[in-house]
Amino acid sequence: MTNIEKKEKLQSLLAKKTGREEAYYICLEEMDDLKTNYNDYMTTGPIDVETELGRLPSADYDLCAAFLTMLLREDHFSNGVFERRYRNGQVTAIVDRMIELL
Repeated sequence: MTNIEKKEKLQSLLAKKTGREEAYYICLEEMDDLKTNYNDYMTTGPIDVETELGRLPSADYDLCAAFLTMLLREDHFSNGVFERRYRNGQVTAIVDRMIELL
């Protein structure tokens, strides 16, 4: 998938204005950007999500994809947290950064 196609897919995802984690999983999988090794990108252990997200302003595209995967995995263990992070703007900020980098 080209960067232009990825950008369009991410923009479409934001336009849907949904915090449903399934839509984000599907999007990352279709773009081949789901980082199953997201732990390798993190600097804290155990992962401190707030600390990691503090790195967003300087994050590259792969780190942003790892952040998004991290939030999706966090939701797997704490059902509903992804939607809360979406409402707080954290998910959108990551996707906006990914679009900017593309």
